[in-house]
Amino acid sequence: MIQKSASAQLLIVPFCLLLYSSSFSQFDSLVKTYDLLSTIAGKGANVDGDENLWLEEFEGGKATDAILSGPHMAMADSMGNVYIADKNAHAIRKVNTEGIITTVAGVNKSGNGRDSLATTQALSGPNGLWVSKSGVLYILDLWNNKIRKVDLNGQMTTLIHDKNGMSAGRGLWVSQTEDTIWYCSGSVIKMWTEKDGLRTLADGFSGGLGNIVQDRNGNIIATDRSANLVYRIDKSGEKTIIAGNGASKGGGHGMPALQTAFHGVRGVCVLDDNSYFLATHEGSQVWYIDTAGIAYLFVNGKEGDKNHTGDGMNFRTPGYKVSEVRAITADYQGNLLITENDRGYIRRLDKVSISVMKRRKSITAKNLIIYQNRSQGITGIQFPFQSSERPTISIKNLLGQSLMIPSNYKRISDNHVVEWSNSDLPSGSFLITIQAENNPLITRQISICK
Repeated sequence: MIQKSASAQLLIVPFCLLLYSSSFSQFDSLVKTYDLLSTIAGKGANVDGDENLWLEEFEGGKATDAILSGPHMAMADSMGNVYIADKNAHAIRKVNTEGIITTVAGVNKSGNGRDSLATTQALSGPNGLWVSKSGVLYILDLWNNKIRKVDLNGQMTTLIHDKNGMSAGRGLWVSQTEDTIWYCSGSVIKMWTEKDGLRTLADGFSGGLGNIVQDRNGNIIATDRSANLVYRIDKSGEKTIIAGNGASKGGGHGMPALQTAFHGVRGVCVLDDNSYFLATHEGSQVWYIDTAGIAYLFVNGKEGDKNHTGDGMNFRTPGYKVSEVRAITADYQGNLLITENDRGYIRRLDKVSISVMKRRKSITAKNLIIYQNRSQGITGIQFPFQSSERPTISIKNLLGQSLMIPSNYKRISDNHVVEWSNSDLPSGSFLITIQAENNPLITRQISICK
């Protein structure tokens, strides 16, 4: 039974017996869907990012050669562009799919810009960011006490000017319809709608709120860094603690989230089934909370500037991978974007996925179906060919080296079906050639990105 506390606003969900075995299975399946960790922006500063370290020479260059100044959030649009709230350089950066970094809002120095072209107007301490599918930007312009919008033409307008001020704001979320905005300010979460304007949705937090997201039921999930707690806030503003024991120690991998410490929890990212990731600053880790409320250590890390490691490696290999994590989001391809450390790094954890490609551009192979069944743990291709002869399937990596991967072949009417176990397929890109009777059955090269 869920009990309401004396504050009449806070719900505490008591611990109940849970089926750990099924939860572990859910976590194990999730782990297999992610693979390589990489840095996509930020080469790391020699000092903490409290200073403005942006140089003109970074503009239009490789994102991994640029120094970021205390970045607080990274989020992507559906085209794969990643946007970064580069707080202490007072600007919003864009990293395109070629890895080039440019400024899309702000002038790289603090100021209170007017409503105009975003790249000509100053911001001040932007540390909250939300990006629409099409690439419209919403910016928490903290020290100006404003929420800004940048449209697809690069024009910036002010949607909210909080006359009471924004205190230690970080979290910002916008509804998919873009008519409702939530943001954090000190110990309160505020809500703005086009119809009713600005109001307080929930208060009574510690004063160190982190990030916020909206779950699939329309509730707001908020991290309270100073209290080491995570809350769910319903539409009426009622709060429920859903993760964290309020301490810096306790619980752990495979334990209930309510009994586990999330030290300095800041980042939160909700998945389609309402399970979610949490990112801790002082704890320097990424955790996964499954639908049964069980916590699992997902990416391990440790405080300290030397613990930014693991690029090009599977994220579960031994060793610390991240440090002082402040935000986590998922892009539209399912990859995780991790913002870490005052010295400024944006990491990407690649989601295992498949797509048909030709010359590195997506194509649709006529009459060929490629699919992945995660519940059965298989990836397969199906194609028509009016012959009883079994075709030859060869797989090579991008260096032309043949890969020996066990496969299962079957024929259904005039369709040939070849399936592989997901656990046997290598990570990365590789080429499939389908041949029969010594002639190419499918002449174009097909690359499956796993």
